[in-house]
Amino acid sequence: MRRFGYFVVALLVLGCGAANDSTSVGNAERGKRIFQGTEVLTLDQLEACVDCHSDVAGEAGQGIGQNLSNIGNRAAQRPDGTSAIDYLRLSLTEPDKELVGGFQEGIMPRDYAQKLSTQDINDLIGYMLTLKSGID
Repeated sequence: MRRFGYFVVALLVLGCGAANDSTSVGNAERGKRIFQGTEVLTLDQLEACVDCHSDVAGEAGQGIGQNLSNIGNRAAQRPDGTSAIDYLRLSLTEPDKELVGGFQEGIMPRDYAQKLSTQDINDLIGYMLTLKSGID
């Protein structure tokens, strides 16, 4: 009986870890707060995403970065078959790997993978997947 209890505990521990892996989508509400700069992060040394990117049609950032008000739709329509989650994760962690819309290399910070936790990134992805204005 004791062995069965250890087995159940091990399954619970493994199950809890799965929610934080690199294929998970996080909490969209928290992701919105991170995007807008209202969520206090452990390493609170980041510009808010909205400082450069638009996340709602008509509410532009500085125009430095791509308008993200429709990124949920665009990410889901990758011609190379990349999943929306994988595309957004790559865009956050290796932003120069695949540049779109004529944006030049080096504009977006390259250290989000070091400054953001896996949960922070998952939450941002969860939020970005909700952005479906239909306006590109």
